[in-house]
Amino acid sequence: MISDYDKITNGNLSIFVSDRGGKYNKEVEAFNTAAKNGPSGIKDYLQRYNEENNVGASTFRNPIELTSQEEEEFKKHIGSLNYDKNNYGEDRAMKKAFKTSYDKNGVGPGIDKMKEALKKYRDNKLKRDQNEVEVLDNIVDMLFNDKFQKLLQHSTPKEIDQKLQAFLTW
Repeated sequence: MISDYDKITNGNLSIFVSDRGGKYNKEVEAFNTAAKNGPSGIKDYLQRYNEENNVGASTFRNPIELTSQEEEEFKKHIGSLNYDKNNYGEDRAMKKAFKTSYDKNGVGPGIDKMKEALKKYRDNKLKRDQNEVEVLDNIVDMLFNDKFQKLLQHSTPKEIDQKLQAFLTW
């Protein structure tokens, strides 16, 4: 929290808010409007913004590549397993579980292990989604919290210089 940093600097914390000459006013205003709708508003805004601006995609998500032979074996091992093949995360989790076993043992893990891998993925996804909502809740709470807004007040260059000098002589 800001007060923690203020204590660390012995009361000499300064905040300088740069709006980049208004360059991002539209985005800031749209975000603040979305935040009034709570976590779902922020999530919807960020998703829409990322899609419109082609940002937000992970550079770490490489697809699991299967050879044609592995692909045939994979199809046998998933059998009647009901998972969303169009969901990148679920499909990747299934292929990764299969490929790990196939590379290690020369055979797939079997339907039971595939079910376990799917359950593990879905449980972890649920936890990540819950954590995401908690984070967004905290952001909303801070944005509309008077105490937080007061702590975020912009310091003038003179105040920053005074606090910097006081900090350096501290």
